[in-house]
Amino acid sequence: TLAESQAPEETIELLNTYYALMFDAISGHGGIVTMMMGDGLMAVFGAPLPLPDHGRSAVDAALEMIELVDLFDVERVATAKPRIAIGIGIGSGEMVAGYAGTSQRAAYTCIGDTVNLAARLEQHTKVAQRPILIDRATRDRLGEQVEVEPLGPVQFKGKSADVDVFAVRVPDKR
Repeated sequence: TLAESQAPEETIELLNTYYALMFDAISGHGGIVTMMMGDGLMAVFGAPLPLPDHGRSAVDAALEMIELVDLFDVERVATAKPRIAIGIGIGSGEMVAGYAGTSQRAAYTCIGDTVNLAARLEQHTKVAQRPILIDRATRDRLGEQVEVEPLGPVQFKGKSADVDVFAVRVPDKR
């Protein structure tokens, strides 16, 4: 919607600022961005190097990402520009991380059911109207360190069984 309502130069400036904020939050918590797709991105915590508390690191990065977007929105509203909103899906589990592609072009990426589930959780943020959703495996790794709201089981495309979904409580700082 934003790309339709503004000049391409404004869109690329918005994306560059947004990506800079998101990369800082992700790398600041030990993650790496493995892919950018339009206005979305994929990050991994715990690969290629192990990260002992990768679930907590991913949730902390997500909370910082939401906070940074909220601060960015204050600037946007002050200049009569529309707010932006993001959704974040976090899944924990097995995956394969490595280079995929050809000898001419390869990229470091992650592949597996856990990656697909995280993408489905991100998409579900719009339905659940919560900015950060996690799966049961991530929830179990967090213990009681992070406040979550159980949203119940959800049937996702590509999953044979329902997935227990939890929303991470985002502190309201407005």
